[in-house]
Amino acid sequence: MLNNSLIRVKRFSGGRLCYVILVAVMLLPCVVIQAQESREYYPEVYRSSQLKKTEAARLLSEYLKIHSLSGFEKKAGTFLSEYCREQGLYVHNLPADSLGYNFAATLYPLQEDKPVIWLQHHIDVVPAATTEEWTYPPFSGEVVNDTIWGRGAIDNKGPGIMQLMALLNIKEAADTVEFLYNVGILCVSNEEGSGGIGARYILERNLTELKPLVAFGEGGAGLKNVLTSTPDKTVVGISVAEKGVLWLRLDLQLNSYGHGAAPAPEYANKLMIYALSRLQGRKFDMEFNRVNRRMFRRLGRAEGGLRGFLISHINWWILGPFVKNVVQRDPLLEALTTNTITVTKLENPPGPPNKISTISTAYLDCRLQPNTSVKAFIRRLERILDEPKIKISVLNSSPEVRPSPVNDFYDALAWSVEQELDNAAVIPILFPATTDNIFFRDHDIPTYGLVPALMSEELIKSVHSINERLPVAALEQGMNIYTNTILRIQAEGIHKRRRLLNADLRKVYLLEE
Repeated sequence: MLNNSLIRVKRFSGGRLCYVILVAVMLLPCVVIQAQESREYYPEVYRSSQLKKTEAARLLSEYLKIHSLSGFEKKAGTFLSEYCREQGLYVHNLPADSLGYNFAATLYPLQEDKPVIWLQHHIDVVPAATTEEWTYPPFSGEVVNDTIWGRGAIDNKGPGIMQLMALLNIKEAADTVEFLYNVGILCVSNEEGSGGIGARYILERNLTELKPLVAFGEGGAGLKNVLTSTPDKTVVGISVAEKGVLWLRLDLQLNSYGHGAAPAPEYANKLMIYALSRLQGRKFDMEFNRVNRRMFRRLGRAEGGLRGFLISHINWWILGPFVKNVVQRDPLLEALTTNTITVTKLENPPGPPNKISTISTAYLDCRLQPNTSVKAFIRRLERILDEPKIKISVLNSSPEVRPSPVNDFYDALAWSVEQELDNAAVIPILFPATTDNIFFRDHDIPTYGLVPALMSEELIKSVHSINERLPVAALEQGMNIYTNTILRIQAEGIHKRRRLLNADLRKVYLLEE
């Protein structure tokens, strides 16, 4: 805003023309400096050097060698935070419990009055399960044929290294220009658990200190063979919302005959199995909301033709019978249009095989569409199970699902993707899984989810499975996309400030009229 002394300028000899010249002279240095900054320090497209690519691959390999299961992230977090210190970043230790580890590394100190562009990833990984099935040991960090192997390569250490290297690229530019916004990486624990000692924990305690402008985290990726009309075209899904998580425990207790040789007509496991079998034939209505409607419209335009038209108008009631038939045959479409329920585990207390258990327990992983009430969902589930002896307990429930706007921040990321992945179709999507992004959105922070690289179906299948790995080429793509996104946001911030200044000058001019 201009100061009051300028507003109080009075018309002098020469009238309006002199006044306009005065305003132009006062504004010119600011405009010239900003234009020079935009030209000199915000290049149109950044490309990583060979040195940066080599260092990124080396760093990810070392990061993958450190076991960091949920609740045991401290060693891996310490390794990464020390590296950040060595690179001259400002490292901020954030609250965590005794086993977890949360920290931030920023371009400028958090004490400075600058909103922060946050790149966030989680340090923890899921267990490797049957390690003998891996081509290379899951915590070896092997680099073979330009591919880095190890648990967490995609989920989520690889994207974390992309983010860190992008921050270091920005730091190089910051040696010669003062950026409008601070930039930081936020490295947190426990995402694979519930986020309770990670993202959720620090946002509840340190939100003001973090000064978030926007956040970027995990989410969709670039994939081919999505469009039937042009299978070679890359489709990139940037998640602007995701399904909410609801973990339920079902307990059923029934005292009955205890010997397996003479079973009672009813016993705990039998009733539980019957109840769970009713889920197979459940009929949850398809739900169309602002997020998935927009997603299907964009996807339909990219597809083109009759199929594209049908995808674009998937929510039309007249297409209902056809759409339901298609959705029921496609697990991904079902996940994007309905609430899903997965039976993940069945348990009984310890005992010999011939002893009938009096207690049967089942665990459900439910993923809910935006605007779905947890209480209403559980009531519906009780009706489907139709077994009054089952007691339902909530183990974990994420915050209410809030979509992020498709705004300038989204556009900056989409533009950067298009520069890196030629001819890509970029689409705002509803992500079928649940990530730490949901906690940022719960605090009204615009948040966008993407693994910014071209992936194959085989690579995607390796997440939480065997042989998780990330090509070095994908690591490079992510570094470039994150770097260009940050530069674009910084440049847009300068332009917005200039537009506001011009608007203030116009107001002054009108006052003088």
